[in-house]
Amino acid sequence: MSRDWLLYLDDIIASAEKITEFVKTRTLETFTADHMCFDAVLFNLQVIGEAYKKLPAEIVKEFPAKVGGGPARLRDLIAHRYFSLDPDIVWEVANSHVPQLLVHARLVLAKHDKG
Repeated sequence: MSRDWLLYLDDIIASAEKITEFVKTRTLETFTADHMCFDAVLFNLQVIGEAYKKLPAEIVKEFPAKVGGGPARLRDLIAHRYFSLDPDIVWEVANSHVPQLLVHARLVLAKHDKG
């Protein structure tokens, strides 16, 4: 049984919203010092990347080219090269890339969600 791709888009949106909430009142220093918050962001970045991989190719094309395969590559980095993660890059992704992805994911959902 396959899962509807709109549910994966919902997962992307929910995880991006969580990440935005987790980092909104933090600085890089407080973010990296709070291991639970850091790990929660990493988990939700993995969810985003895994869900992004499940989107149909024609839907992925609706995201800006700058998004590209970034979420999927980051998911793979977290899962397979976790020991080389740079907290500064995770912070940058959480504060710059995730909010942009959230905007575009909501636009794609609004365009395709008929329910």
